[in-house]
This record gives sequence, structure tokens and C-alpha cells, in this order.
Amino acid sequence: MVTETATPTEIIELVSLDGTVSSLHTAELSVEIAGMVDAVQVETGDRVTAGMPLFELDDDLERLSVTSLEAERREAVAAREEAARRLEEARSVGAGRNIPETEVQARTSALLQSEARVARLTANLKSGRARLDRHRLVAPFDGVVTERNAERGEWVAPGEGLVQLVDRDALRLDYPVPQRYYPLLGENAVLDYRVDGSSMDWRSAQIATVVPVTDSTSRTFLLRGQVTDATTLLAGMAVEGRLRLPTGREGLTVARDAVQRYPDGRTTVWVLDDAEQTVAERKVELAEGFDDRVVLTKGLEAGAQVIVRGNESLEAGMQVRVDDGNAEEEAD
Repeated sequence: MVTETATPTEIIELVSLDGTVSSLHTAELSVEIAGMVDAVQVETGDRVTAGMPLFELDDDLERLSVTSLEAERREAVAAREEAARRLEEARSVGAGRNIPETEVQARTSALLQSEARVARLTANLKSGRARLDRHRLVAPFDGVVTERNAERGEWVAPGEGLVQLVDRDALRLDYPVPQRYYPLLGENAVLDYRVDGSSMDWRSAQIATVVPVTDSTSRTFLLRGQVTDATTLLAGMAVEGRLRLPTGREGLTVARDAVQRYPDGRTTVWVLDDAEQTVAERKVELAEGFDDRVVLTKGLEAGAQVIVRGNESLEAGMQVRVDDGNAEEEAD
């Protein structure tokens, strides 16, 4: 038999939770302009990195337009340089003496018009190149392609989801927590988790975020946990949670194995009298417990030696001998 001392312990509120593994970065990607799919460069399940092309649209007409704009701009730049040369030449010979003042003003106007044309064509060229770039759909972040919804030759439009991308490395545990536990959340709160329905042991998670807004329908708030090792988790998994909340209150606790329950509803514990080395049964009243402990509200005082193991066959007044924390029965 094994004994322990009944001692006051801080009462822990143990809350069971059901949650979901969520990714911080989940996106359904679409193109910015309409067009026909010319190349598909990913399949469902592929891992991609930020900037990697996923889809390409047919861009032949856009490329021809950009080439034309480039040629027009080169022509405009040449015309601007010629206008600048003619204006410099007019100024060098002396306006009003060897060349009329109106001619100098006309050449100044011609240069300004040339510069404006270059600026307009430069803007048009940048716009054309931007439209050309938009014929490629690229990954905005590292992730896994979980869904692909278009094939080569299909016509697609902005807003149509072509690819669903999920960041596999930025996973969080999202738990809806009843609102009554919000005041108990503090620095000493502890969150454990395990995959729902699995045989894995409980693992520790860091409480990363507590959203201070309550859902008006379910009366719950969001608690988000962060894990250091997410190799066993996938986005969308169901996860059990165990939230340990210190209450700031103390109560007398004993091991669950020390409590005897009877069909008539009685609950008792066996205690050891150190002076006479005999055992006695005490009727107790219980409150909610936590971990492997139960809280006693009546029937026992702090410091009592409670028998934890080997208490199934004891009788009142039985004399025992304690040896290294173990109580062994002797014939009385």
C-alpha cells in the first residue's frame, strides 16, 4: 500500500476543447485579366515557392502590342532629341538677331510636345508590360496546391478560383472557448493538444492569440495555439485541446485512487493513524477534480495520511506497518 499527505493545492479548471488545425495563409488564386490558359505548371499536391508561376495565359497579342509601343517610344525619343538640337541651334545664333524670336518659341513648343509624347508613350509602355505580366499567375507565398480548377485551353476570367494554395508551415490550432472562461485566461494558462481520434500523447502548445471578441451565436471566443513541431499536423485536421486555467483558489486534494465509491452514493477515503498504525475510513464530499486529483470539500483535514493504493480490502481498525512510504497489512 502507498500513502500520501492530503495538502491544500491550487485548484485548476480543466477545460476540454474541440478545435481545428488552420493555416495562417490560405488563398484561392485567380487571374487579373481574362484570357485563355496556355500553360498549366502545377498539379494538386505540388509544393511551390513564392514567385513560382502556376498558370500562363495566351499573351501573343499583348506581346505584339508591347513591341509596337516600344518602337513608337524609340521614334518619339529620336524626335525629342531632334527638337532639342534644333532649339539649341536657334539659341546659339541669337534670337532676334540672326533668327526670329517666333522661330525660337516655335522650336521650344516643338520640344515640349516631343517630351509630352515620350512621357505618354512611356506610360503606355509600362501599362502594356504590366498587362503582359498579368498573363502569368504566380504563387504569393510558399505553400501546397490543394486544388486546381482549370486546364489548358480554357477561357478564364478575373475572380474565378484557379488554384487553392495553403501554407503548410504556418499552422495554428484554433479552438472556440466558452465565454465564461475568458476571465481565467492569464499568463499561467496552459494549452495541450492531440490529434482527434489518434493514440498520440498530449503535447504542449503555446497560446499565441486570444481574440477578445465573442461570437454572439455560440457565445465563444477564439483561442489560437502555436506548436513548435507541426510535422504530424495537416490543415483541416480536428484536434482535441486541454486548457488548464489556474483559478487562484486553493482546496484540499488527494489522488483519485484514494477515493472509494459505493453503490449507495457514499464516497470515502482510508486514513492512517500514525500513532497507533491503524486505519480508519472517512466519509468525504467531493468537488470537481483535475488531472489525477480530486478536491475534497468535507470530511478530511489537511495533513492527514491518506492510503492511495491497496485500500480495496481494508477494514476499520486494521493495524498496518509503514515501511518506506508503503503500508503493509498485519494480522490484527
